[in-house]
Amino acid sequence: MEIFILVCLLAPVLAKYAGIMERAKRGFSLIAGAGVLYLLAHSFGQTELLVVDEAAELATYGSYLFGIIGWIFVLVGTLMVAYKLAMEE
Repeated sequence: MEIFILVCLLAPVLAKYAGIMERAKRGFSLIAGAGVLYLLAHSFGQTELLVVDEAAELATYGSYLFGIIGWIFVLVGTLMVAYKLAMEE
């Protein structure tokens, strides 16, 4: 999962370098936002450091919740980028 987080966070940087960032800026912003959400989902695995009784439930549900939201962001962002780049003349 760590590699996927890095890819999501680097996608807008590589798009800017390739010169396609301006054409589909909103889609790349969603992909970068997904990287941040995946980072948050991954951080829920560190809840064993907390001395709270509900830490195990928090880790499970928080990781799933933000993982799913991040996946939706990647899906929508990728479709937006593909559509914008395919509709150019």
